[in-house]
Amino acid sequence: FKCADHRLGIFAFNNVISNIGYVTLGILFILLIRYNDRGETPNRGLHTDMSLYYAMGLSLVFEGIFSALYHVCPSRLNFQFDTTFMIIGSGLLFITLYQKRHSTITAGAFQAFTLFGVLVFLDVLSLLPGFPGWLFWTIVSGVYAYVSVVGSVHLYTGSSKITGASIRRLVRHTFSSRPFQSVSRFYSLLAANIMTWILIILSAIDGSITGSGRNFSTVVLGVMVLNFFIYLFYYTAMKYRNGEHIVWWKWLLFVTMFVSWGTSLYFFEIAVTNKFLTFQQSEALNKPCALFHYFDYHDIWHFLSAFGLLNLMFLVYVLDTDVRNTPRSEIAVF
Repeated sequence: FKCADHRLGIFAFNNVISNIGYVTLGILFILLIRYNDRGETPNRGLHTDMSLYYAMGLSLVFEGIFSALYHVCPSRLNFQFDTTFMIIGSGLLFITLYQKRHSTITAGAFQAFTLFGVLVFLDVLSLLPGFPGWLFWTIVSGVYAYVSVVGSVHLYTGSSKITGASIRRLVRHTFSSRPFQSVSRFYSLLAANIMTWILIILSAIDGSITGSGRNFSTVVLGVMVLNFFIYLFYYTAMKYRNGEHIVWWKWLLFVTMFVSWGTSLYFFEIAVTNKFLTFQQSEALNKPCALFHYFDYHDIWHFLSAFGLLNLMFLVYVLDTDVRNTPRSEIAVF
């Protein structure tokens, strides 16, 4: 109420129009990919599935569209509009980075979007009034346990199925003398699993006590972003250790990524409404406009997070330009 532009029959038009950043930057990323695509040189450089980059750009565009739809009439039940493409975009970032050096064993579109569909379904389930919190978090824990075991075996051994051979290989590598690459992969996976399980367990305890799964979207996004960043740091460290050159402007992209995400999360944490509270409680959170006497703190989150996502997608795209002319047989796989 303290910062709401009543326009075109929409209560807070500023919360809708501020999503234009996602749409325009998503289109900009698609155009950058389209006009910078030089194609592949036979047997040189990494195999690149360009469709994944176009999918990431489209996910950013649709995040803006669906977030705008949510902000036309924000409520508990249509909150799923605001999170669906966040979940898809986060997953695509991880898959795109992973497929750079594992193009033959990366999850296919059917597997990836089946997982996205399950997560979106759980997101909807978390918003249903009256659904038992303890039951919801039991289902979430079971789903994550399966994804954790299958994903860890796949990422460590390269096997797409859990078999006796893949388990024996995992155990043998875990308790034997291993090269640095395997050690780094093992401890990266261990760190990701430990931190993710801590997040899941704490959320499950809180949800079971309050009888709610309403923070599920935040948890699943936190899990996906956490795992992506762990893999990004592992990937970058392995590039450096294998003698691949990372030029200064790529390091600058890392810096701008941290700055943009740090500031955007700061503004995200400044609550101006809360759809899970009563009208009076939510109204008490309202704050005056913070930018140009028109946009509130949540609008600033929209602008900064859109730029942060563009920065992150572009970093994934250009991270391996240094090996573009390297014979494919000489490129390290990690």
